[in-house]
Amino acid sequence: MSQQQQLLKQELTISEILRTYSKQFRQITERYSDGHNGRCALGVIWSYFGWDGSPDSDMTMGIKAALPTLAKTGLGDDFSIIELNDTGWSFDEIADYIDRIGNN
Repeated sequence: MSQQQQLLKQELTISEILRTYSKQFRQITERYSDGHNGRCALGVIWSYFGWDGSPDSDMTMGIKAALPTLAKTGLGDDFSIIELNDTGWSFDEIADYIDRIGNN
């Protein structure tokens, strides 16, 4: 089943994406992707929605697909996720925080 078919079947929350889909990536800071298996939290989310992580690839599709789900987090903007990631929070800690603020 393709990733797009999976999305149509069940839409995961941002915290669920960070807890499950992030397992295939190594967490990095200050960049969305290292071009290999490293992703920041926002890079994981965009990858879930179709971005391949290549620095040369177009992120637009992944970003546009992720926006409605990101809007449900209650964080206000993507920069909150970036800040949490870049100050050392793990994917699971970010997911827990999103769950605590309750709009996911």
